[in-house]
Amino acid sequence: MATVLRTIFVAAPMIVGTAVIFALTITSLHIIRRLFSNASLPGSLPWVGEGKYGNRLGRVKGNLTSALHLTKLLDEGYVKRSDQQSLPSNQYSKNDQTYVLPYFINGPQVVLPPSQIPWLMEQGEDVLSQEHVNRQFLEADYTFFHANMVEGSVHPEIIQHQLTKKMNGFADDIVDEVRACLEDYWGTDTEEWHEVRVYDTLLLVITRMSIRVFMGLPFCRDETFLSICSNFIRKVALAAAAISLFPEFLKPDPEKEALTCENCRIVGPIFTIFDYILYRRCSRFIMPVIQERLNRLRKPDTDKPPLEDPIVHNDYVQWAIDHALARPVVNPVELDPRLIAARFAVLAFAAIQSSVITLTNAIFDLAASPTCAESLASMREEVLREAGTEDEPATAEGQPAWSKTVLSRMTHVDSALRESLRINGFIERGIMKMVVAPEGVTIPDGSHIPCGTKVGVSGYSIHHDEANYTDAMRYDAFRFARGQGGVEGGKKMPQGLINTSEKFMSFSHGSHACPGRFFATNQLKIALGHIALLYDIEPIPERPANKWLFGHIAPPLTETLRVRRRKM
Repeated sequence: MATVLRTIFVAAPMIVGTAVIFALTITSLHIIRRLFSNASLPGSLPWVGEGKYGNRLGRVKGNLTSALHLTKLLDEGYVKRSDQQSLPSNQYSKNDQTYVLPYFINGPQVVLPPSQIPWLMEQGEDVLSQEHVNRQFLEADYTFFHANMVEGSVHPEIIQHQLTKKMNGFADDIVDEVRACLEDYWGTDTEEWHEVRVYDTLLLVITRMSIRVFMGLPFCRDETFLSICSNFIRKVALAAAAISLFPEFLKPDPEKEALTCENCRIVGPIFTIFDYILYRRCSRFIMPVIQERLNRLRKPDTDKPPLEDPIVHNDYVQWAIDHALARPVVNPVELDPRLIAARFAVLAFAAIQSSVITLTNAIFDLAASPTCAESLASMREEVLREAGTEDEPATAEGQPAWSKTVLSRMTHVDSALRESLRINGFIERGIMKMVVAPEGVTIPDGSHIPCGTKVGVSGYSIHHDEANYTDAMRYDAFRFARGQGGVEGGKKMPQGLINTSEKFMSFSHGSHACPGRFFATNQLKIALGHIALLYDIEPIPERPANKWLFGHIAPPLTETLRVRRRKM
């Protein structure tokens, strides 16, 4: 036996090394094949980014360009802008033509012209699925530990019934948290300007605001718990990008129902290990709460007097339990503490990641605007008029000062955020779906595209089109407050941040528009409203550029701004 163990011990490094070399070799061949592949798309569809090469070499060039310079391909395919006259005249979308966008990380996209958006939205989920694209974008089957293994995700229903409809019930808590956050991270000095790392501090602000709603005190003020949550959020997108490069057979098996890495093949343990460690650390905080609620459900406390009111919990753990129990037939898997904990991690990522990017972009857009001081002053006046101050609220006694009704009247704050999302969104796509019909689908121009192909429209291109927005490349904080969002069908286009349309798709559009945008909008308006009310921001001569990695768009992550607390 000792000899066998010794042999295994000696051979282990060689076995592991061989496996790694094999995986890297297969992956390299897979990447090379992907660079040259036409993804079985019809030859009649033009590819952007090919330049003078055409065909296979042109596709390699386009795929490589998509990694860091996707905007060049989008501009080439959509329209030659007035400030980029050197671009080729392949204005496919503006000429009502379809084109193929090379997208090396997970396959090319068939981009339709805006005129075909109605057709795109008319297709059933059994033909074109937006959910499949969303899951692939973040490699959700792997990065989220199979958190959606139960058919019918819990999140849309919880978002609709708990976060959206009951927003007023959380308003005072969110306001309390954002005031505490800004004091902690942006300071209280009313005399001296000081630098703040915008993204890092706002990540903590949004994380604390969200955790205050999802789990309440003391979780939202526990520095260790907050650090775990924010680090998990940072690493998910990076892990997804890495996993996307590998062939399917090297990835974990999403069909196996286990919230562990035990069923992973080669790629899973490598690229999700840090996510998994953070998830495990996060679960140690919330697992006792989950277990206590489930134990109380199974073994009610019979020692309490019958007239004593039970404690009514209003947090994510209780929402998940109530949701599971409300089903006609209770699925015991949905009451698995590991599943509830993993779904909390998913919900936290969804609520925090896009919001912190949006708020960071908005602050930099405002700071770099020639009208920075005037814009902040206008928002400040609006906040004072509609919500008042902590000591002198503008609402009736007993009503939240920052209710949904009050927030709906803050049109300048709303417009500053909506305009930032238009010009500096967090993803390039507007509506993107995957062909799931086994036989494929024929698009309006007559081209037949196979199952597994992504097809949609580019939100980035539409948002930067001069035909849709005057002076489209300039940040105009109150563009939408003035009603300059354009018209559709002779009717004025909706101007609110939550409203989507064929001209504004930062939250996508149609039945699959982001269900969390109502909660996110209110949270963002409360945060930006308080920043305008409580702080001055020193203008900057030039805005730091956002960084693109394929379709992921990162705001300035390390840059600083100088701020100063206002004297109230």
